[in-house]
Amino acid sequence: MQAGKYPLSMLATLVIGGLLLTGCERERQSIEAPTDEAGLTIAPEKGMYDDLNITTAVSTALRSEQRLNNLNIQVETDKGDVRLHGEVATEEQRQLAESIARGTPGVHAVNNDLEVK
Repeated sequence: MQAGKYPLSMLATLVIGGLLLTGCERERQSIEAPTDEAGLTIAPEKGMYDDLNITTAVSTALRSEQRLNNLNIQVETDKGDVRLHGEVATEEQRQLAESIARGTPGVHAVNNDLEVK
């Protein structure tokens, strides 16, 4: 009986390993920095962050906060201005989400459209 279990577990291990390796084979996307006419890289303004990075940073920070991690708070960013929308249970959660967003590097302003249920 035990001899039959070994090949099955070995097969499962190989299948799972193959699936994991498949994900590793994907090509990484690279984002090229803008260049001028001479082909030299143009440095972004000091302190400038793109909207995708800001949205990701705010969303990650909100999910990291234990008091907010079970909530579905949507984050949108336009030129550093962040909009929070969705529903929270308390005014404290609403204010906490806004505070976290304001403390995120690159955020210029926060429009807190979160609704307290």
